[in-house]
Amino acid sequence: MITVDDKSGYMLVSFLQDALATALAGKVPLAILRAADGTTLAHELRSGQPIPRHLALDFSPLLDVLHLPRLGDQGRSAQGIAQILQGFADPLGELKRLFDAPTPAAIFARLTDFFTGRDELKTVASLLGSFVEGQFGIALSLLTTFKNLTDPRFPRAVIDALLEYFFAADGFVTVDGLEVAPPMQGADAAGGIKGFADKNGERYLRDLIGVTVEAAGDVQYQLRDRYPRMLAALNPSQQETARRWFRGFATMAEAGVTAAVEETLLGIGSFQGNRLIAAAASAYAGTAARKATQHVFVSEMNF
Repeated sequence: MITVDDKSGYMLVSFLQDALATALAGKVPLAILRAADGTTLAHELRSGQPIPRHLALDFSPLLDVLHLPRLGDQGRSAQGIAQILQGFADPLGELKRLFDAPTPAAIFARLTDFFTGRDELKTVASLLGSFVEGQFGIALSLLTTFKNLTDPRFPRAVIDALLEYFFAADGFVTVDGLEVAPPMQGADAAGGIKGFADKNGERYLRDLIGVTVEAAGDVQYQLRDRYPRMLAALNPSQQETARRWFRGFATMAEAGVTAAVEETLLGIGSFQGNRLIAAAASAYAGTAARKATQHVFVSEMNF
């Protein structure tokens, strides 16, 4: 639930998430794979090299979308945050109206109206309504995603992914084969203690926001179709290398962006009292970086 003290922090998170969702919707280049002179990703992958020594990942375009240097410079005061928010696009004023509501209860009511007032999102409200009500960071992630990615395929894909997280035998499985599941799911006696230790709000928040952006990115970039077709064009040895590099570059982008966002936001006073607010922004940004990098990787392989 949002509180009065958290309002400015969540408002900033909403604009950060919205900027990323807008970029995903427009397929704006958010990452670049740079190859040394005379080579390409495809050439390096087929050469038998175990690691990509002649390739470099640049995810600075995504960081530019987030205006992180300005956040670090101006984000320590309410006036500075207001100036930063003016730099983000909100052409219809939807986010501004949401946070102009006078009380947390009124903000929540307007957030709920976003889902219940759209036929294509009523299923989201019925199946995930408790998440919308109970954790504002998750609710914002759904709002900013569906506000920008408006094709009817997106709500169904996100709902199915979140249901897989909780109920599928292996949880939600990403396009590169990572299993994302709740703590203790499938834990045996040996893993039980660690499972209990991992059960906390931040873990669930990061997982659920990550799964939301994973599912949306897969649909937007058609990764569930393009990635298998890319692998099918390679021999078995090359396929193994491609899987490792595909996962490695995506993880590199996620690690760099997640750390950059958290480091910046946790230096701002309005985030220091509630780490979940910063986690909501960094989980969204880090996963968006993963999806953008996966898209670039497959594109560089001409798929």
